[in-house]
Amino acid sequence: MAKDQNDSSCVYICLNVSPSFVLSQELYTSFVNPYIQATNMPYLHLVPKELWAKNILDSMMKINQLIKENPPYYEIDISQHLTFIWKNLIMNGVQLVYEQTEMLKNHRMKQMLNWIHTHYSEKILLDDIARAGGLSRSECCRYFKRTLKKTLLNYVTDYRIQKSLLLLQQSETNVTDVAYQVGFNSTSYFIDKFRKSMKMTPLAYKKYKVADL
Repeated sequence: MAKDQNDSSCVYICLNVSPSFVLSQELYTSFVNPYIQATNMPYLHLVPKELWAKNILDSMMKINQLIKENPPYYEIDISQHLTFIWKNLIMNGVQLVYEQTEMLKNHRMKQMLNWIHTHYSEKILLDDIARAGGLSRSECCRYFKRTLKKTLLNYVTDYRIQKSLLLLQQSETNVTDVAYQVGFNSTSYFIDKFRKSMKMTPLAYKKYKVADL
């Protein structure tokens, strides 16, 4: 998550990358998986005056620019930057820690999130999510509150809204179709939640994005 502490109306870059895309399969086990499994790295503070951190920040900016400009073969350039980012992370020499209890918690959380990400367009029941994490209903709710700082229902709603953004940018779609495609069973409920999250209606967002195409 990102939080603006000073109400500066800042803009941030979010690059959500599958771990398997960072390095080739031959290098994944040695150089990627240990960092994913470590329990002492909930986040990494990048200070630009440190060369390794500046390198990572520079590559993130270049990846963002490549995505915006869409030049030929830009995916290959992005892959190269991701490799460079990971190399600088490893060169920083972070001491990795593996605490078994935290690893189990992280695994359960990932299992529940993966289930939601796979079934978000369907009717989602608390029992199904709890079962994916091997937890009781009450403990499942506590996990979301404690780990993601939001309720399970809010997470599902926010995720559905995020998935609706790309659909709304397609000229042939309408708001009602999109609402049902991402799992809402009421157009009015979708519009209400979308407005609260995006500070505009789905239709206004659609018109704004289609006009840019």
